Amino acid sequence: MRARLLIIALGLLALAGCSPVSGSSTGEPAANEADATFSLRMIPHHRQTIEIAKVATQKSQDQFVVDVADKIATAEAGEIEQMATYLRSWNIQVPGDDAGATHKMAGMMTAKDVEALKSATGKQYDDLFLATLSRHLRSGVDMAKDAQAKGEHIGSKALAGKIIVSQTEVLDQISAKQKS
Repeated sequence: MRARLLIIALGLLALAGCSPVSGSSTGEPAANEADATFSLRMIPHHRQTIEIAKVATQKSQDQFVVDVADKIATAEAGEIEQMATYLRSWNIQVPGDDAGATHKMAGMMTAKDVEALKSATGKQYDDLFLATLSRHLRSGVDMAKDAQAKGEHIGSKALAGKIIVSQTEVLDQISAKQKS
């Protein structure tokens, strides 16, 4: 899936007749391959987070877990819209909602991970959710750091910075909860 997304992005860039994706009408620097790849990978990553967060808000009896799940799902839904807007402005198709294909992407939970969450109950569920979410968020932070280092688009880099800060904050909260 990762290779397919990259091929699509590169193909669209080639069709546009240029290496970088065009800049905005505001004079913002053009986006490059790293910016496009960031959005193409982060949208499915965020969708997967939202999927497990919805399960958590329904299954968990731990208010901390419910609050973290709700907070992260709300934030990431807005970020998906922002990245989708960038992709459309660059004439790149927004990734579909194919959960089966995205499980194979680097940094994603496997179908087995998601099923384990769905079948767990009680404290076992809460512990598994927090551990799984932590691994997933760390991979998102890594993707965002890569986008900041290699990207050129001001908006995309700012969003990557926001993701680094917000997800690191959640990771710190989860770590404190796990230690208590």
